[in-house]
Parts: sequence; structure tokens; C-alpha cells
Amino acid sequence: MKAINTVCLFAAAALAVMAAGCGNAGIYGKVKPEYDLVANQDKKVLIWVEAPRSAAADVDAAEKLAASLYDHLVARARIKPDNVQVQSDSRTGAPDGVQTPEAAAQQAGTELVLMVRIEEYELLPLNIRDYYFGRMLSRALLLDVQSNRPVWPNSEQGKVHDIAIELGQGGRVAVLSQMSASTAHCIVRNLYPIVKMYYKNSDERISVQEAFEMETF
Repeated sequence: MKAINTVCLFAAAALAVMAAGCGNAGIYGKVKPEYDLVANQDKKVLIWVEAPRSAAADVDAAEKLAASLYDHLVARARIKPDNVQVQSDSRTGAPDGVQTPEAAAQQAGTELVLMVRIEEYELLPLNIRDYYFGRMLSRALLLDVQSNRPVWPNSEQGKVHDIAIELGQGGRVAVLSQMSASTAHCIVRNLYPIVKMYYKNSDERISVQEAFEMETF
């Protein structure tokens, strides 16, 4: 009986090790991108960010978001810096006076344009030291300029990301930078192979269904 118990203990330990190994493989495995910019580095991309007056965004919001998108594409997705260009203007919604992102991409000589529109925006002091509440709701679409069709997401309506920071510390600029970085992360994570454990973002507002899907993919 003692020998049998010993065998059972060894078997249980082996199963535990195997389960841990599988768990680590799942955590450190990579999420397949919906469109792989890394595999398509022969195509240059223009970042176009706009914040129409209806969004009531701060004058530097689009510029901050565009800079964060550039940083994420270059530093995290490993896109060559020469393959990424940026245009943004939060005051007019038309960077450099160009009327459409497609025209801006053609003018810049890029084959792709990452269009991001800030649709809802709040950045309010909470009168508690230097705490701020911030929210940035954006809609993103990666467009193939030649075909004038989206390559990400499948819908022409784009992908919506809702970022909210309930108690942001460090002042307005710091909270805006955090919102911009979180928004950029949620957009860019769909465009390169990302380690699964880094896919989620704590500032993102998501539904219960979306949370379940993130845990099971």
C-alpha cells in the first residue's frame, strides 16, 4: 500500500509539473496579429490622428496619441523607423491642411494609413492633490491606400477602444500620457505578434464577453 501511495504521489507531482509547463506556454505564447505589420514591412505606414471639435479634446491630445502610436510601432512591434510617418492636428481634424488621410498617405508615399479618431474625451482634476480622471474613446482603422479597403479590422467602422483612468496621479500631462500610451497599446497589439500575458491593458474598459474571450483565446 505504501508503494502504491508513493507511485501516486510521483504521478501527481508529474502531472502538476506538466500542467505548470502548459500554463507557462500559454502565458508566454504569442497572440497571432489580425494584420501583421512586421511581416509586411515592405509597406510604409502613415499614422493619422484626429480629434474633431465634437470630442472636446485638449489641443495636445492628438499629438500625444500620435507620438505614443509611433513609439509602440517602433519600440514594441519593431517596425523600422523609416517605415513609419506621423501626421496629427487635434484642432482642425485635418493634419497639415490635407482633407483626407488617404490623400495624406499618397502625399507621404505610404501604402498604409493607420487612421485614429478620438471620439470622446475627458481629463478632469479631482481636487485631491494632483489626481485626475481621464477617459479617451477612440476608433482605429488600418487602410490599404491603393485598394482603399481596410486591412484591419474587417469592419469599415473600425475598432473602438475605451480607456479610462479613475485616479490618475502626476498632473494633467502625466495622465494624458498614460491614456495615450494605453490607447496606443490596445491598437498596436493587433498588428504584431504579442506575448499573450502582455495583451491586456488595465486601463481598458471592456465587456464581460470581451474579458472572457481574452482569457480563452
